[in-house]
Amino acid sequence: MNTQETSNSNQLELLETPEGWRLDHQTRELGRKGVAEARRALQLAGRRGQSDPAQAA
Repeated sequence: MNTQETSNSNQLELLETPEGWRLDHQTRELGRKGVAEARRALQLAGRRGQSDPAQAA
């Protein structure tokens, strides 16, 4: 992990990416599917929390 002293010591420094570096199609699709699944899970969890009065307390 590469860190650098900044005004916010919890912030990580971004790594340099080589020019021309690209993810292949299969990796991009896998990532998109994972993000979509995570969004669905968060939406469902939010709905459950709103409909459950015990969660509001």
